[in-house]
Amino acid sequence: MNIDRLNDWLTLLANFGVIGGLIFLGLEVQQNTTAVQASAIQESTNVARQQLLLYATNPSLAHLSVTPSGEMTVMERRQLAAMRRSFWIGMQGLFRQWSMGVLPDEEWQMWYRIICPNFAAEREWPRQAGVLIPDFVSLVEACPADVDTSMLEVPDE
Repeated sequence: MNIDRLNDWLTLLANFGVIGGLIFLGLEVQQNTTAVQASAIQESTNVARQQLLLYATNPSLAHLSVTPSGEMTVMERRQLAAMRRSFWIGMQGLFRQWSMGVLPDEEWQMWYRIICPNFAAEREWPRQAGVLIPDFVSLVEACPADVDTSMLEVPDE
């Protein structure tokens, strides 16, 4: 009889241990999710900073961004195309993080408000779209037609 009672207590304690372990595991998963999201947010910030620093620290590339295509050399057009491709690949990476649930909606909405004006101003979209994943291309092409592109304009001195 004492052995049965002891067995009941040990079973009860084991069940509490399992429940405690599941609670601990749930907290660890939640903490890991938060860490992954924080990393994704930081990565999105790095993507933006890298693009902006490219223009800010290299006067010749900044000049290309406002030079009409007909006035550029072949090399300059290639440089500009590479900069634009870099932008779209970076945005696609952020889209993938968002679609996988890693990048929070609030962050993604900010990026979408940057993507649409760039799409409206993109002269070489078919070339860009040809190397991007179809889901991202569809999302970009669904941007409103009347999007405000003033954020892309060079400020007056």
